[in-house]
Amino acid sequence: MPRPSASKLLAVAALPTLALAGGAWAAPSATWAQTFGDIKAAVHLVATFQDAQGHAQPLEFWRSAQGHVVRRTGQRTELRLSPAADGEDLYQLRNLPGKVAYTVHRVNLYRLGIFTDRWSVQHLLDRPTGAVSLTRLSGAAATIAGQSCTWWRIQPAGAVAQETCWSASLGVPLALRAGGHDLMRVTRVNRAALPDATLPPGWHELNADVDISPD
Repeated sequence: MPRPSASKLLAVAALPTLALAGGAWAAPSATWAQTFGDIKAAVHLVATFQDAQGHAQPLEFWRSAQGHVVRRTGQRTELRLSPAADGEDLYQLRNLPGKVAYTVHRVNLYRLGIFTDRWSVQHLLDRPTGAVSLTRLSGAAATIAGQSCTWWRIQPAGAVAQETCWSASLGVPLALRAGGHDLMRVTRVNRAALPDATLPPGWHELNADVDISPD
C-alpha cells in the first residue's frame, strides 16, 4: 500500500491544532484593532485549557518580539509559526509522540482548505471573521498569574460569545471563558526564549509544500 503523501497527513494532523489559529482572514474592525491591537511583546505562558471532551490539558506558548510563535498543546502537538514579510508565513506542525514534523507555507495550507490567521496565532485569541460586538465588562480589571488584564465580552454575529481577560501590555489573553466555564487560564508568565527549532535526533521532517504546490 502506498504511503499517504505529506499533504494528506498534514491535513489530518493540522485540523484540530490549527482550529485555534483563527478562520479565513478578514480585516479587523476598528473596534477590534483599538481594543486588542497588534502588540507582540516577547512572552512565555504556561496555561491549562479545556479540550473537546471537557478535560483539562496543558498549554505552553512562546512568542518572540519578531512575532515567531511556538505553541505546545496537550503534550501531543506543537505548532510553530515563522512570519514572512510577504505574508507567506511558514508553519510547522510537530506530532510529539510520533516524532514527525510537517512543514508548509500559508499558501499551500489554503490549497488544503486550512485557513490560518497570523494575528490569531500570534495573540492566542481567535479573531472573528465577520461582525463582532466587544463589551468591556463591569468590574473588568483583574490580576491573573501576577499580570493585569481587563475582561471583555466578545460576541461574534451568530456565534457563541466568549469572555477574555486581555493583557494589553503582553498582547495575549490570560483567561478565556464561555457559558460561565473556563476555556483557558494562564498560570505562569515569563519571558523565556523560544525553544530551539532544531529537530531532535530520531525525528522525521516532511515538506508538504512538495506535494501541494502546482507543478
